Amino acid sequence: MAKGMAKKRMTKSEAMRKGGPLGEEGEKISANVWGQLAPLDRVAREKMARWGDTLPSLVPPDLAGRFEAAYDALRVFVEANDAPKVHEIAGQLMRAWDVLEKAALDAGHKPLPPHAYCVDTGDGIVCFALTGAVDIRQAHPEWAVYSFEDAACVLKRDFSENFLKEAFAAFPSAKVTKVIGGEDYVNLDLGGDDIPF
Repeated sequence: MAKGMAKKRMTKSEAMRKGGPLGEEGEKISANVWGQLAPLDRVAREKMARWGDTLPSLVPPDLAGRFEAAYDALRVFVEANDAPKVHEIAGQLMRAWDVLEKAALDAGHKPLPPHAYCVDTGDGIVCFALTGAVDIRQAHPEWAVYSFEDAACVLKRDFSENFLKEAFAAFPSAKVTKVIGGEDYVNLDLGGDDIPF
């Protein structure tokens, strides 16, 4: 797949971030179907952390095509609430991630260095690198790449540092799922709400 043309894949975590187990038409998707996606999500996150979004572009076109077609089929069966088919295709995709990784390695491609970690935020790849951020930025200009120092400075400078410290102290298992900025930004110094709901 050409750079910048990565296809969006349906994942359990993405759907849950968007408001819960609802299909595009608003029909409730069964817990059994969502349960089938949890192991696939784990495997996909592990591969994305090591490779970013590059794996399908590093393998032969027929393999990449079958992989993408399996994700298309998964979407259809998730929306149809067909737990047995979701189970079958999720299992195939779990194995397919390993096949893609092996094919990429066999072709001489290398994953990110062990000190770099990628996250698919739903609207692109964000990569954090202990060292070598410049090299990763040059290799993957479509990613947002931060050195650990960059990320620490951004968090420190932004109002969120103190807010997050307090939130995590009160709710240790909480996690950041959305950051509001730009026009949606609430300026707490001007009397905005502490909690945006």
